[in-house]
Amino acid sequence: MKKLLKNQDGNAALFAVVIVLVLALLFSVVSEYLRLQIIASGVRDALQSSVISVATENYADVYNGLREGYSGGYALNQSDRWEEQFTTGDVMANLSQTLGLVGGNKYAGDVLEYRLSDLDIQVHNTPFAPGGNAVRFESEAKITLEVPLSFGWEHLPPLRVRLKVRAGYTPKF
Repeated sequence: MKKLLKNQDGNAALFAVVIVLVLALLFSVVSEYLRLQIIASGVRDALQSSVISVATENYADVYNGLREGYSGGYALNQSDRWEEQFTTGDVMANLSQTLGLVGGNKYAGDVLEYRLSDLDIQVHNTPFAPGGNAVRFESEAKITLEVPLSFGWEHLPPLRVRLKVRAGYTPKF
């Protein structure tokens, strides 16, 4: 190898080809990483927007409680007992509309770009008539994002990541 590098015959074509191939491979890896980051960021932002809509959909129920001195989603039932009253909304329909999903899948032409699955939504209500350190009304969503890699010619497994976002209602006054 040393002998080849020290050879000064003037033929650098092989060395130039190797450098170009290494740079092309490096550029492919960096661009694939950036593609995955952009997709994950876009899905996380859309999921955050959908979860915020769940928190705002519950505004009327939370506001009723706020007037009575707490910020939970509770209502009086027919037997004059307080019970939780909130909705988890339709986050997947909102995501499908925002991201242009077809059955949880996003296509770029005929090629699968990514897949969303296993949506889990939890609404954490504040305790009824909380003490000094009250917990706020929160909605939390988790979803699995699966992105097939375009680098590696399908020899590499797809990227699977579990995204988690949280939104809450905090009273201003």
